[in-house]
Amino acid sequence: MSKVLIIDDDKGMCQLLSDIIISEGFKAFDAQDGIMALKEVRTHTPDVVLLDIKLPGMDGMKVLEEIKSIDESLVVIMLTGYGDIKDAVKTIKMGAFDYITKPFENDDIVEIIKNALHARQQNKPGASLSLREKEVINWLKKGKSSADMSIILEISERTVNYHVNNIMHKLNAVSRTHAISLAIEQGLISGDKPH
Repeated sequence: MSKVLIIDDDKGMCQLLSDIIISEGFKAFDAQDGIMALKEVRTHTPDVVLLDIKLPGMDGMKVLEEIKSIDESLVVIMLTGYGDIKDAVKTIKMGAFDYITKPFENDDIVEIIKNALHARQQNKPGASLSLREKEVINWLKKGKSSADMSIILEISERTVNYHVNNIMHKLNAVSRTHAISLAIEQGLISGDKPH
């Protein structure tokens, strides 16, 4: 289930957006300020963020910048009043996916969230694993060493290690085990236990 984080200091707006999001079958949670929002991003790793430009303390632009430094692939949709269009356009240049003006139509919010989720799916780092790399990560999951894989795949151990390094780089993994868990999480390999 996709998770949507709503960042807005207006509790009524958070409730309205939560209701819309939940009715579409997504999980919704919210934060009323930038500090709380960044904590939520780190704790819950949302798929999409709805971020109001006007926030107390740390404004939406600063929050956007911080979110992108935590997870550059996180899709952020800016919420803006009519007077903030120039700011909203600036946020797009800073990496926001889109912006929507308040007041808005519920259908517009839903459509933008669905587009954002689709874009996130397309841009997942693992989507770029080659067939050979997927084969290698599957053997890694089964507990095979580089030496085992070189025999199974009939390639040199050096080539196996080259593929493993590529996989770890593409998935931003810090270890082979981390790469396997990321590949399972991203649906690149199945999470079934090896028989």
